[in-house]
Amino acid sequence: MVSTTAIALLVIGLVVGAGVGYGISALTVPTTTTSTTTTRTIYIGSIEPLTGGGDAVYGISFADAVTLAVDQMDANLTQAGNPLQFKVISEDDMGSAATAGSDLASMYSTDNIHVVIGPLTSAEVAGVLQTADTDHIVVLPPAATAVSLRYPKGTDNYLVRPGQPGDQYEGSALAQTVEQLGAKNVVFLYRDDTSESGTFNASSALMSAAGINVMGVEYQPSQTDYGSIVTTAASDAQTMLSSGGTKSNTVVVCACDEVTEDQNIFTHAMSDTPLSSLRWFGIEAIDTPSLYASSTYGPWMSSVNFTMTTPAAFSSPQLTYFNSTFTAMFGSPPQPYSNYAYDNAFIAMDAILLTGGQNNGTAILSAIYLAADHYFGATGTGVWLDGANAQTFAIYNVVEVTPAETTIQIGTYNGATNQVTLTGS
Repeated sequence: MVSTTAIALLVIGLVVGAGVGYGISALTVPTTTTSTTTTRTIYIGSIEPLTGGGDAVYGISFADAVTLAVDQMDANLTQAGNPLQFKVISEDDMGSAATAGSDLASMYSTDNIHVVIGPLTSAEVAGVLQTADTDHIVVLPPAATAVSLRYPKGTDNYLVRPGQPGDQYEGSALAQTVEQLGAKNVVFLYRDDTSESGTFNASSALMSAAGINVMGVEYQPSQTDYGSIVTTAASDAQTMLSSGGTKSNTVVVCACDEVTEDQNIFTHAMSDTPLSSLRWFGIEAIDTPSLYASSTYGPWMSSVNFTMTTPAAFSSPQLTYFNSTFTAMFGSPPQPYSNYAYDNAFIAMDAILLTGGQNNGTAILSAIYLAADHYFGATGTGVWLDGANAQTFAIYNVVEVTPAETTIQIGTYNGATNQVTLTGS
């Protein structure tokens, strides 16, 4: 029988899929030398909005990415002769923080789950924190970037974010991009939620410090129509233009997060003057083909030179492998940022393997740092956690919508130097 210590000595950095040289190790030494083994299954959770709004298109894709990762890990373990297998329990939080919290409590009590991938938004993540910390359940959200979720690393904090960089980086990237492209007046539409309010606070403060006049327009999520919000933004824009601003130095920034809300806002803005005569900027949530590749919204987004800051997704064999295997399994390509869910699932499973196969949240949390900090996967960037259990490696692309209803890169933000460099506009 191989010792527990030997089991824990995993090699990080081998294959993601059986026989494929991509990603982080899913392989470990066999846990027995006998000819007969008994399969043991550890359940991991996935909580995403699968219904109930525009974020469901992302939630479904994120959940599918977790399923893909688990299938590939199980194939590797079988090939290695390890009887341990993983299985996903997936729950639909319908975009509700309260539902996400109850989903996590149910998973823990019913399925003995000690690690969860998700939820999607920062508000939903905030809804699971009390249960996670109380019951020692490690939470790995792929896309929750709110600065308010930063907590000191410690044994009582079970939220770990090795996915997208935090909003403090995007706030700086957005502010610098707006300034470098000549804006002096900004109408700033932002969603009143945990993440986008933080983005507004961070970026508007930097813009104001640079001498830019900022007028914020906050809107509540989950409304049936945003016509009145767009009217307010148009009025603010007209005030700026009437007070000495020009169409070349007056812009609109949209910290908008949910696709159906964005579509409604854009529909009203498309028929509005002066909003359609100004340049628009936005955050990574708007960088989706559901918007810019749409025949309804794409031409307008191109006409206003819609410019977005979005986490860099570098071309790599790992990303190519993820995209191809995801498409083969589910019949269509993954939604943007699904690779973060895929990578987080592998980090979770690698941490469990590092413990020798313990299904224990405290043990998993202790191992997650080694698993994460030595991981390079489908996101194309290495992971390194800071003192608040969040990703420190921040590279953003600055992209612009083209008349071909796609995007081109016009700049880069380097989080290490906190500097935006524009290469074209």
